[in-house]
Amino acid sequence: MTDSRNSHRSTMVLPLWRKGKYFFAIKFSLQRKALLLSRFSQERKEEAKVSTRLTRKSYKGIIYMRTFFCLSVLLWLCISCHDGKPVASDTEHHDTIPTGADSVPQRAEDSIPEPPRAADGLFDDFIYSFMRNPRFQMARTDFPLPNIVDGTNHPIPRSSWQFDRLYSKQDVYTIIFDNAKSIKAEKDTSLHRVVVESVYLDQKRVKQYFFHKINGLWRLTGLNTHRMSENINSDFYEFYRQFSSSPRFQSLHITDPFKFKTYDSDNFQTIEGLLDVSQWPDYRPSLPKGTITNINYGQSYGNARRRVLMLCSPSGGMGCSLTFIRSGNTWLLEQLEN
Repeated sequence: MTDSRNSHRSTMVLPLWRKGKYFFAIKFSLQRKALLLSRFSQERKEEAKVSTRLTRKSYKGIIYMRTFFCLSVLLWLCISCHDGKPVASDTEHHDTIPTGADSVPQRAEDSIPEPPRAADGLFDDFIYSFMRNPRFQMARTDFPLPNIVDGTNHPIPRSSWQFDRLYSKQDVYTIIFDNAKSIKAEKDTSLHRVVVESVYLDQKRVKQYFFHKINGLWRLTGLNTHRMSENINSDFYEFYRQFSSSPRFQSLHITDPFKFKTYDSDNFQTIEGLLDVSQWPDYRPSLPKGTITNINYGQSYGNARRRVLMLCSPSGGMGCSLTFIRSGNTWLLEQLEN
C-alpha cells in the first residue's frame, strides 16, 4: 500500500514539475520579446524625432532663402532708382531724330561701336554706319540742315532731327549706273560728293540726301524732296515703275533674244548665252516695287543711252544686274547678269 501511494505521488509530481519548467521558459521568452519590442519602439520614436527636426530645419532653410531673395530684389530696386524714378535700360532707350516728313522715329542701336577713322575712306563704309548708329548720324549731320521741299527751304534744327535708317531695312536696294565702267566708282576713295536717292514710285516723289567729304570726313549736308518728273532719271524711273509691276509690260520691253550671264559656283566658271523672251519668267529676279534707291557716285546720266540697274543686298550677299538700252522714248532689257 505504501509503495503504491509513493508511486502515485511520484507520478503526480512529475507533470507539475514539467509544467513549471515550461511556464518559466515561456515567461522568459515573452519577456524577451517584450524587451525587443520596447527597444524597437524606442528606436522608431528616435527616428521620428530626428526626421521631425530635419523637416523643421528644411522648412526654416526655405524661409531663410525666400527672405534673402526678397531682400536682394528690394536692394536691387533701390540701387536702380535715381531721384525716385527708375533708370531706363538700354532696350528702353530711344533716339528720336527727325530727318523730315518721310522719316519715322526709330529705336537706337547703341550696341553698334563707333566706326573707325578708316570708314571715311569709302563712302559705302561710311553710309553703313550712318544708317545704323544714331549717335554717329547725329554727329555727322550739319545743323541746321537745309531741307528743300518743292523749291522751299525748311531747315531742320538739331532738336528736331529724327534718326533716319535710309535703305538699311530694305531687303534689296538698287543703284543705277549709266554704263558698266561707272560701276567702279563706288570703290573710288577720291570721291567728295555722293547723292543718295529714295524714289517713291507710286507717289512719284524723290528724296535726295547730299553727302560731302569735308576735311576727310563724310557729312550729310542737305536734303531735297521734289516731284519725280523733275529728276534727271525721271523717264527711267517711270519706265521701271511699270516694268517692275507688270509681267506683260516686261515681255514687251525685252530684246529678243536677250543676253544672259551667270556664275557656276560648282565649276568656278562664267556661263554666257542668249535666251528667248519666253524664257524670261524662268530667270527673272525678284524686282523691288513701290520704293527703290539710287546712289549717285558721280554718274552723269544726261543723254546716256544705257542704264545698269544693280540689285544689292544690305548684308553684302550676292546681287544681280539688269542692263537696259534706250529705244526711242522707252527702254528695253538687253542683258541679265545673275
